[in-house]
This record gives sequence, C-alpha cells and structure tokens, in this order.
Amino acid sequence: MKIRVVLAVFAVAGTFVGQAFSADSAATSTNKSTSIAATATASNAVVARVNGAEITRKDLDVAVQSYTYQMSRQGRRASPGQAAALQQSLLDELIGRQLILQQGNKQIPADIDKKVQDQIDQMKTRMGGDDEFNKTLADTGVTLAQYTRQLRDNIIIRETIQSVIDKQVKISPEDARAFYDSNPDQFKQPELVRASHILIRCSPDATDEVKKEKRAQIDAALALVKGGDKFADVAKKVSEDPGSAEKGGDLGYFPRGRMVPEFDTAVFSLKSNEVSGVITTQYGYHILQVTGRKPPQIMLFDDVKDKLADFLKQRKGGEVTRAYVAELRTSAKVEVLLPPAAAAPPAVSDPTVPSVQTAPAQAPSPGK
Repeated sequence: MKIRVVLAVFAVAGTFVGQAFSADSAATSTNKSTSIAATATASNAVVARVNGAEITRKDLDVAVQSYTYQMSRQGRRASPGQAAALQQSLLDELIGRQLILQQGNKQIPADIDKKVQDQIDQMKTRMGGDDEFNKTLADTGVTLAQYTRQLRDNIIIRETIQSVIDKQVKISPEDARAFYDSNPDQFKQPELVRASHILIRCSPDATDEVKKEKRAQIDAALALVKGGDKFADVAKKVSEDPGSAEKGGDLGYFPRGRMVPEFDTAVFSLKSNEVSGVITTQYGYHILQVTGRKPPQIMLFDDVKDKLADFLKQRKGGEVTRAYVAELRTSAKVEVLLPPAAAAPPAVSDPTVPSVQTAPAQAPSPGK
C-alpha cells in the first residue's frame, strides 16, 4: 500500500519512475543480461517530444498502469482491444501536462520550496516517520531528489491550471442555487457517525508470536480506557495510525461503507460514547469509540453553497483546462513518435494532471 502511495505521487506528477510497477520490471529472457539491456533500451525509448522535452516509453507504461489501477478500484476494466487507443489517449494527456508545466515554469510560485517540503512532511507522517518513508522510496527505486522534483512539478502544474480557472470561471450564487434545486438527490446525506480509534498495526501475514505481542499491546490500551483514562489521551500515546493519533484518534464523520467491513459493522453498532472491544481488520487491532451521530437528512443550501460553488467552478474548469492545453499546443512543437491507434477510446480521466479531474461523482457534502 505504501509503495502505491509513493507511485501515485509520481503518476500525478507525470514522471513515472517506480520500478516496482513499471512494465520493464516484468520482462524476462533466457539471457538475463541481454534482457536487462533490451528492457532499459525499450523503457528509455522516446514516444513524444514537447518543445524538445522528452516523454519516454516508461513514462507512458506507468501512466497506463496507474490508470488501469484506478479503473480496477472503481470495479471497471478496460477492454484488451482498447490498449493501443488507451495508450494514445494517455500520451495525449502527458503531452498536455508537459505543456502546462513549461508554461508554469515561466512564473514559479515564490513559496514553491515550502510547499514541496510541507507535502514531504505530510507523506512522512502518513507513512509513520522518516524511516518508513525512506524505506518505501528505496523499495520503489525512487530517490528523494526524484520524488522532490516530481512534487515540485505537480504543484506548478496544479497552480498554473488553477490560475487559469480563477481568471476564466465565475460562479454566481444563482448558478449554485439552480444546481441545488435541480439535483435534490445530490444533497441527500445518509446517516453519519463520528468515531475515534486506537490502532496497533499487525499484518494478517504476521507470525503468531508477533500477533500475540500486538494483541497484548491493544489489550493494554483497552484496559487503560476501561480503567478511566481518556480515550483521546490513550490514542495520542499508543495509536499507530499517524493520520488520527495526534487528533486523539478522531476520524471525523463518515457514512456506512466508507471503512473496511469489520470496522464498519462494529462502529455502526455502537451507541454514542460507547467503547468497543478489540476489533481485528486487515490493518491490525482497533479499539473504537463513537463520539457523534447525524441522522439522514437533506443538506440545506446555506450549508453547502460555498463548497457547491467550488464544485461547479472546478467542473467548468475541466472545459477551460482542455481549451487552454489546446491553445498551448497550437504554438508548440510536438512530435508524437508512438504509432497511431486504430481508434480512439472513450475520454480518459487524466491520472497525471490532478486539476483536470475537476468534478467528483457528486456535489460535495458540508464535511465534518
């Protein structure tokens, strides 16, 4: 999972370096040295140039893998017959990304270094510290310099696109109200629960000895809570979920189906302020506490109008971004060296340029 997180950053940033999932890592041959040399050559082959900047076969291969992975997470699968057309479409997205990056490099944000470091710090926290972060980079064959560079490019791309959207797209209060009135189903909020948890990580593949040790740790934490210690204080001290531990284990509000099944079943069966026993999931051992509930309801316009305006702005921003890339391309020197596909696939949601994916599946909720 951590490897996929790192590679996702590279997929978003548009330069794909992760050897663990790259197409060349699967190449085989009876002559190993010949295979390695041939694979390296293939992976470094240039499939396009954008004002002289090269896009390699490896860039494209991992873009395809990233897109395929995203499709699989949504329960969808691309037809084998669409492979060539899918590559052509994704290459077009990579070309667009490179055009935006080149334009953005003409006016780099003044605080770019701070923003890059902030994202690195967030990733380290998410992964559990410097050691885990560095180990994951090593496991994927990515250097810190490469990772940093791609984060930097990603920020430049995102802010360049956002600047264009901000200049060209204006959403009035009337626009937001019209969408709200025309899409009532989008604003039905299901039952929500707010919960905190304490996690002691334990892999399902861990040895019996390790599982026994981890179980003893979570049992000790449960004893502290049952003995009168505040749940939040125990979570801050012992929980191994870096995303919530510093917040006393708080996970905010979420609907049914958001968490893994064992967690979901347990948390929605608890009463407010009730503490669970030990719950086992694929992540390890948990203790849960429900701290709030919201019944099903229709979200009020005043509660969602600001986020709704942002949603509509970003949705319209997709059209603006495509027009912007098309305009940049008219004055650019673009060489496409990939053989043309027999037919174009349906429009691809770009996994390489985050701001092009402007609209979520539904209008946003008011959040926590």
